Amino acid sequence: MKKKNSPESESVNLPVSKQTAGGVAGAIVGSAIAGPIGAIAGAIAGTIMGNRSAKGKTLISTETVKAAQDAVKAVKQKLPSKLRQPGGKVLSPKKKNTKPTRSKKPSLNTKNSEAPVKAQSVKKPVSKRK
Repeated sequence: MKKKNSPESESVNLPVSKQTAGGVAGAIVGSAIAGPIGAIAGAIAGTIMGNRSAKGKTLISTETVKAAQDAVKAVKQKLPSKLRQPGGKVLSPKKKNTKPTRSKKPSLNTKNSEAPVKAQSVKKPVSKRK
């Protein structure tokens, strides 16, 4: 038999746009995280980012970054003063040292408890047909 000569390292450059690649990648990641709805949302987000990348822009716009920074500042201002430090750092609330308690089940041998009543089946009289 004759062996086929195949090149060992042949790279194929597929003509796929960045928008398409971003949409497919977003759909795969979105479906893995959130199912069918996540696939749709991921495809849309991936296509938008692929479009921005194809135009040579950053993937996340400066307006989005500024809006996120403003939201963080607003949340920090609404925190109680106990959790804020003068330098703007946020302290985590201290956890109380509580020991786990055992839940006590009511015993069946107390005076106030009654024995469980067993359900009785009720039989209806059967009428005889002639």
